[in-house]
Amino acid sequence: MLNPSQQIMRLGFGFAVSQALRVIVELGIPDLLAVNEQSVDELAAATQSDADALYRVMRLLAPEGVFKEVLPRHFELTEVGAVLRSDRPGPRDFVRMINSEAYLAFEQLLHSVRTGKPAFDKVFGSPRFDWLSEHPEQAALFQRAMVALSQGSNEAIAEAYDFKPFTRIVDVGGGHGQLLSAILARNPHLSGVLFDLSSGVAAARQGAGGDLPRTEFVVGDFFESVPAGDAYLIKKVVHDWDDRRAAEILRNCRKTMLPNGRVLVAETLVPSGDEPNQIKHIDVVMLAVTGGQERTQAQYASLFDAAGLRLERVIQTRGPISILEACPA
Repeated sequence: MLNPSQQIMRLGFGFAVSQALRVIVELGIPDLLAVNEQSVDELAAATQSDADALYRVMRLLAPEGVFKEVLPRHFELTEVGAVLRSDRPGPRDFVRMINSEAYLAFEQLLHSVRTGKPAFDKVFGSPRFDWLSEHPEQAALFQRAMVALSQGSNEAIAEAYDFKPFTRIVDVGGGHGQLLSAILARNPHLSGVLFDLSSGVAAARQGAGGDLPRTEFVVGDFFESVPAGDAYLIKKVVHDWDDRRAAEILRNCRKTMLPNGRVLVAETLVPSGDEPNQIKHIDVVMLAVTGGQERTQAQYASLFDAAGLRLERVIQTRGPISILEACPA
């Protein structure tokens, strides 16, 4: 058991674990340990690293469950560490993405707390998504990381909601298209529209998220307009934006919605109370990086109201994500 001071110190050193994960991913250590345990000297030779420095990083990660030191300066890969192998690209890409430009922006979190504005804009000179549009390699990494974060939740959404009443579903900000692919596979009567910026549409066209039959690919800006449909699916997009901008997205869906249409916002709701929950971490990351926020059910209801919509019901999926169904007010 840690005393209060030790607990605070552990929390304060969280950055060290985060960056250590990035180092071992960049060096490919999990791949080198995939077959059997190796000595740090062998790993250092294979990665052109300093053996003592590498040992200190791996020793830090061993108590976190990433490695196990089976003999002095000899490590084996654990089940946790195995998800960082190159044949499981999603977690690797997430570690690389969150520890690059997002990490640098987070150093200026105090700026966000004082101003309510994203620190990313101050550090990099432009908003996150504008910056990504000018850095295609990082944009591609971002799309791959989103695929990793979506594992399990897309199937959970596809199976939790009845899409039978609809004929044309618009995936607003659909990115790689993994969710739309899962829905179309379950609903052969549906046609789809994958609507996103050029980088997202490019990832979807290349099959990053799976097969997309009966799908129209549309490049555009959801702050300007969205294609017409009778169901609008917006997964993990609204949380990227503050209330004003989020309401603009929803309002544009309302403008082009066909009669009896629905807007389906898929997000993780912030629970009440002070129990640990990863969404509270993500909420503060959104503050610093995009200026967005995670929301409670009541906050989403208010957001729909501002966009001329009414929250009808909330459907909890088997995953850590809910579907908020809204109709015209």
